[in-house]
Amino acid sequence: MANNLLSINDLSKKDILDVIEFSNNFIDDEGNFRKENLFPDKIVANVFCEPSTRTKSSFAIAANNLGCSVIDFDIDNSSVQKGESIFETVDALNLMGVDLCVLRHPESVIRELAECLPKMVFINAGEGSISHPTQALLDIKTIIDHKENLDGLNIVIVGDLDHSRVTSSFVEGVSNFDLGSLIFCGHPEMCTKYQNPKIGKYESHLESALENADVVMALRIQYERFEKELNLDLETYKSEYQLSSEKLGSAKGDAIVMHPGPVNYVEITEAVYDSENSVIRQQVANGVAIRMAVLSRFLGS
Repeated sequence: MANNLLSINDLSKKDILDVIEFSNNFIDDEGNFRKENLFPDKIVANVFCEPSTRTKSSFAIAANNLGCSVIDFDIDNSSVQKGESIFETVDALNLMGVDLCVLRHPESVIRELAECLPKMVFINAGEGSISHPTQALLDIKTIIDHKENLDGLNIVIVGDLDHSRVTSSFVEGVSNFDLGSLIFCGHPEMCTKYQNPKIGKYESHLESALENADVVMALRIQYERFEKELNLDLETYKSEYQLSSEKLGSAKGDAIVMHPGPVNYVEITEAVYDSENSVIRQQVANGVAIRMAVLSRFLGS
């Protein structure tokens, strides 16, 4: 395994399955997270240059559960506001003895940082619209929890695919498995990069895409894009692409519904979110276990 987790492509299929299996050790029989004082001498810095609730909190909780000291780097009250570059900021943390940097950034800077600062471990917590490897790991874990493995499954991803780092990392991760099918669905203006995909196929009609689906992953729609970039009416969009109980009827009865969060009920209805098919709340919990496993692996290597 590499020294850093910059992309899901850094992991082999065996690595992916090993991390998922390892993450199960951090959840007890009651579903609570174990607190293991494994790394009391390690310092982890959470450097988030974009807003985040789930990813940032779960990395902090994961690091605390492992006994690490955690620095919560607040971009709004940092020297970045005075014009300092992200390279100078992270180098300063490196000089102060930070062992591992969890980085979310709107641009692709993490590889260059990792090359410049080889003594520091880097975990990618979201890079532009390109990559989000720990989200892919927790998504794959959630599917395996419910379906045992990915081989033969029919998976549908619906939403704003062009702006989704969740999709790109998930596709990189599942390309290691022998899926039944992988279907990309959404308004054509939101799926320009996925109409001739390397793996899987594009289907613009949601009910057709959902036929025989085992896994349905809905992605967040950004309201602001409707106003500024897309000549789309929200209600028309919902009538065609919102995942409702009626539309979900095209999928298999035991299909699971996923969403990386935050859910704003444009992509799915509240009834679907609250349904027995929904595993969205389990995804959030799995984030802590997966990040405990990832931090353990990379702090311990």
